[in-house]
Amino acid sequence: MDLRISWRRRYSSYVALYLSRSTPIVVYQMGKVGSSSIRNTLLLRGLHPVLHLHTMSPLREKEVESVAIDEELKDALRREIDHARRVFADLDALPKLRLTLHERLNERRMSRQLLRPGRPLKIITSVREPIAASVSMFFQLLSWYLGGPYRPDRISTDDLIRLFFERYSCERPLIWFDEEMRYATGVDIYGHPFPGDEGFGILREGDTDVLVLKTETDDAVKERGIEKFLGLGDVRLARSNVASDKAYARQYQEFKDRIRFPDAFFRSMYDSKYARHFYAPAELEAFAAGWHGSFEPAAGGR
Repeated sequence: MDLRISWRRRYSSYVALYLSRSTPIVVYQMGKVGSSSIRNTLLLRGLHPVLHLHTMSPLREKEVESVAIDEELKDALRREIDHARRVFADLDALPKLRLTLHERLNERRMSRQLLRPGRPLKIITSVREPIAASVSMFFQLLSWYLGGPYRPDRISTDDLIRLFFERYSCERPLIWFDEEMRYATGVDIYGHPFPGDEGFGILREGDTDVLVLKTETDDAVKERGIEKFLGLGDVRLARSNVASDKAYARQYQEFKDRIRFPDAFFRSMYDSKYARHFYAPAELEAFAAGWHGSFEPAAGGR
């Protein structure tokens, strides 16, 4: 079943953020990790306020020196900031205005309400194998990379693969928890162990509780994590905003079947702090094999 909700139901949560005394639940995660399905599931259960955010502070407006991040990730952060600025600069006037208004009226205003001192907050976030997350986001943004609407006959799969390697920046998943969540909320995800065997983790910092889900786990595991975190019973997730429903579904699958990554790319993705924190060495090896490659984890991984 595909979860679709009305605009009225969705935006009632934004009103409730200002009027309700209930603890806000924020589905706050990087793109293409299943956030829409989680948000819609909770809204259909009648929970309020339930908000959905990918960012509370635009990446392009940050400076490397303002972000608390490991030295080894500063170059990646710098490249991602530069990429975000180029994307914004290349937007036409109307999309640029829409994005700016969305940031000011939606994300920043909500974040001020959510992050008031002493206000309890519940965050649900997800992680996904970084190569899969990057490929999925690349297809989500195809219209920008193509300079117009996507059509199956507009570009060959081989040309899409070249475009991906030449223009797409894949390092956002590696920096998101430092550059975005820690920067905005002060919550340091990496300061807490992740119980990989359970498939989800629950942590607390100050007045903020966080549930971390792994996209690759069975829905039953995610449902169990949400039930435990929110004190609910009988949670049933359904899919929404999935690639198989998109116009590019066939070419997306063909792209995944045909792309080949160099060994250095696997090392940069899977030797990262992000990958090593949330995934066991055997999982990373299996991911690489799924991309028709191989990866040998460094000693000392989880």
